[in-house]
Amino acid sequence: MRYAYAGVAALALLATLPLSGCVALLGAGAGAGAVTYVENGGVANYYAYYPVTVAQAAQATQSAFGQIGVHYEGMIQKTPSEVLIEGSDQRAQRVKVTITSMATQVSKVNIRVGTFGDKSLSLAFQNALANQLGLQPIPQSAVPTQSVAPAPAAQEPQQQTIPMQ
Repeated sequence: MRYAYAGVAALALLATLPLSGCVALLGAGAGAGAVTYVENGGVANYYAYYPVTVAQAAQATQSAFGQIGVHYEGMIQKTPSEVLIEGSDQRAQRVKVTITSMATQVSKVNIRVGTFGDKSLSLAFQNALANQLGLQPIPQSAVPTQSVAPAPAAQEPQQQTIPMQ
């Protein structure tokens, strides 16, 4: 399957040869991007649920960033029940953590690294966060179905969200 996408990218590159200038480069870049997307397993968000408030998860996230070598850059209170924390890793990739209140004492912590995701850094973050909180994530089945916050916006269709359990 992987080679099929590489073949499509090579075909796209060959098809742009008669074109000149920026159009050829644009086509070649699009083909290379598609191969990178497939080779990295696609765009991924990694999340886990913790039995803590949004404020507790946000404070622990800042400490976990330091533990895994992510430079903390700031926090945005998007709504009373949702916080966005941003940083960057050693390779200057954007690291975004969204913390959403799912119930009074349950928060969903979602991490996104760079454009295509970074599984190892995402898992290291979730482990560091669990250590900072002194708690392990709870299974999704244990999360109360009644949400305090409004339902989150639908994710883009190309994203793949992988639960930590």
